[in-house]
Amino acid sequence: MFGFVVLAAALVTAGREAWRSPSFRGAALSLLLVLATGTLFYRVHEHWSVLESLYFSVTTGLTIGYGDLAPTTALSRVFTMIYAASAVSLFAMVGGLLARTGLAHRRSHRPGEPS
Repeated sequence: MFGFVVLAAALVTAGREAWRSPSFRGAALSLLLVLATGTLFYRVHEHWSVLESLYFSVTTGLTIGYGDLAPTTALSRVFTMIYAASAVSLFAMVGGLLARTGLAHRRSHRPGEPS
């Protein structure tokens, strides 16, 4: 549990630092827009609840794919192929930018080294 708290604190710190970067803000806001679009699409076309739609959007974007929900119409399947390509890319970009910022922050705050 302690390790999770330390990891969460590092993630929050990296997020705060990364938010100062226009490229991170753009990627994060684009990811939120893509998630909202996916959630709305699945809510309307698959008649899933908002929670189910968001859950499917996130698990698809993170390439988890549990298989408990699946698109049932041709339109939904085509949308999912396009959605997955953009969501996976954005999740990877946001994760990469967070990791880079977190590592840079950690390097600059090592004990015994000038800041």
